Amino acid sequence: MNLSLIDIFYSISPVFVLIVLGNLLRRNGIPSDSFWGLNDKLVYWILMPSLLFNQLSQTNFTPNIFTNYAMVILSGFIVVILLSIIISKLFGYTTDVSSSIMQGAARHNGFVALAIVSSLFGAEAIALGVIIMAILIPVANIVIVAIMVTQLQDKKTRKSKSVLIDIFFDIAKNPILVSVLIGLVFSLMEMRNIPIIHKTTNLLGSAALPIMLLSVGANIKLKQLKVKIIPAIISIILKLAIFPFVVYLVANYLRLSQLEVVVAVIFASVPTAVSSFALARQLGGETKLMARIISIQVALSFITIPLILVLIV
Repeated sequence: MNLSLIDIFYSISPVFVLIVLGNLLRRNGIPSDSFWGLNDKLVYWILMPSLLFNQLSQTNFTPNIFTNYAMVILSGFIVVILLSIIISKLFGYTTDVSSSIMQGAARHNGFVALAIVSSLFGAEAIALGVIIMAILIPVANIVIVAIMVTQLQDKKTRKSKSVLIDIFFDIAKNPILVSVLIGLVFSLMEMRNIPIIHKTTNLLGSAALPIMLLSVGANIKLKQLKVKIIPAIISIILKLAIFPFVVYLVANYLRLSQLEVVVAVIFASVPTAVSSFALARQLGGETKLMARIISIQVALSFITIPLILVLIV
């Protein structure tokens, strides 16, 4: 595998073109502001679950790759979680600011990562990427929600306790998590080719990534790029530099193949999840900071992801 910076930019540029296009469409009211809210629901409830189920149910999981990828991706996740908490305490940040720094450092936009690995390496890389999502999505949701409720309960004890129950119920019925679990069950039971189910989810899933990328762009607010600079920088360094660096070191230590290493690093390098803003608002985090972190990370990832890939391939 020998890719130049030009090759990488050429391969992944359509991903970022769609993100920019989504932002331009939303800013110009095309097709309408209400469309983007409905579009997010379509992606969340139908398209992404279809894609994840279709890919997972047809993936032949080996204990080796699943265990190795769990060690690789969760190592990076744990390191940035701990660093975000330690650094926030050293700087004396309030818990709402600290929680937003943590979300910016530890959560990831797996759908952007899937689009990138698909563009660069095709079906084999998508299968590896879906394995990472099956590992990271449930762990990230449960761990981050639990930490945020613990951090914020002194300020909003009654609300946080009631919200904690609501959040875990939401996690249990999250369509993306449900699709991951069902896909794993189908794979383990070797039900990998049920024509009606798999052809339908394949058609729906094929629409998921382009529509999701447009939505990512639509959710970027350029006016939010003026920020509390230090908290934003901390979050950016942890997410776009430290997370992929730790993943790369652990993946090489475990002697994964080059494709496995590159896919893991791409997933570690993508910006934080857009849904981080909704979680910050629901649990009492610093929403303005969270929105700004999301927007800045997406913008910077145009540059950082190609540079990281050049260094490791």
